[in-house]
Amino acid sequence: MTKKHKVNEGEVPQYYVENSHPAIITPEVFDIVQHEMKRRKGVGYTSRISCFSSKIICGECGGVYGSKVWHSTSKYRRTIWQCNQKFKNDDKCGTPHLYEDDLKRAFVDAFNSIIGNKKAILDGYETVIQAFTDNNALDAECSQLQNESEVVLELIRKCVDENAHAAIDQVEYQRHYNELASRYEATKKRLTELDDQRLDRRAKREKLVEFIGTLVRCDGLLTEFDAGLWNVMVETVTIYSEHEITFKFKDGSELEWTIEK
Repeated sequence: MTKKHKVNEGEVPQYYVENSHPAIITPEVFDIVQHEMKRRKGVGYTSRISCFSSKIICGECGGVYGSKVWHSTSKYRRTIWQCNQKFKNDDKCGTPHLYEDDLKRAFVDAFNSIIGNKKAILDGYETVIQAFTDNNALDAECSQLQNESEVVLELIRKCVDENAHAAIDQVEYQRHYNELASRYEATKKRLTELDDQRLDRRAKREKLVEFIGTLVRCDGLLTEFDAGLWNVMVETVTIYSEHEITFKFKDGSELEWTIEK
C-alpha cells in the first residue's frame, strides 16, 4: 500500500450510480436557477450588495446603475445611484444620478397606487398563469425534433460505416456528411431554444405566482420602504430623467412614475 491516489484507468471495475443520494434541490429549481444565472449574465448583472443592485437600468444606454456614497464621513452622507457607463465613453449618458431615498419613496408611492387598484389587477390572472403553464405546443415540437435528431444520427452512422467499408468518392462523401451534420446541429440548436423557452415560461410563472400571492396578502398601504417587498415585486426600474422613471413589475406590467422632489 503506497497510500498514493491514482486515477482508475480500468485497472479495477468502475461504476456510475444515479440517484444514490437525495437531491439538495429539485431538478426544476436547479433548471430555473441556471436559467436566471444565464439571464443575469446577459444583462450585466452585478453582485447583490444592495436590494437595488442590477435592478436600476439607464434609459439611455441600457446600462446598469451602481451605487456611490457621497460625504461618507460627514453628517451629509447620502447614497446615490448612477449609470456605470456614464463616464466610460466620450459621449457620456445624459441620465442623472438619483438619491436612494428618492427611489425608496417612489417605490412606496407606486406600490400604494397598485394596492389601490388591487381588485382590478388580480382579475384574470388565472388565465395568464395558465398560459405560462401550457407547454403542449412546445412539447410537441420537442418530440418531433428529438425523433428527427435520432434519425439524422443514424444516417450519419450509416454514412461513416459505408465510407469505411466501400470505395466511394470522398468529395461526395464529405458533402453528404456535412449536410447531415449541419442538419443535426440545426435540430439540436432548436431543441436548446425550446428548452430555454420552457424554462423562461416556468421562471415567469414562478415570479407571477409570487407576485400575486404577495399582492393578495397586502391589505394596507405602505408607510415606509420594505426591501423584501421590493425584491418580490420589482423586476427593474428604468431611469429616463431626474423625475421620469418606469417600474417593471414581476408580473410583466409597467408603471410610469414621476419622482416628486
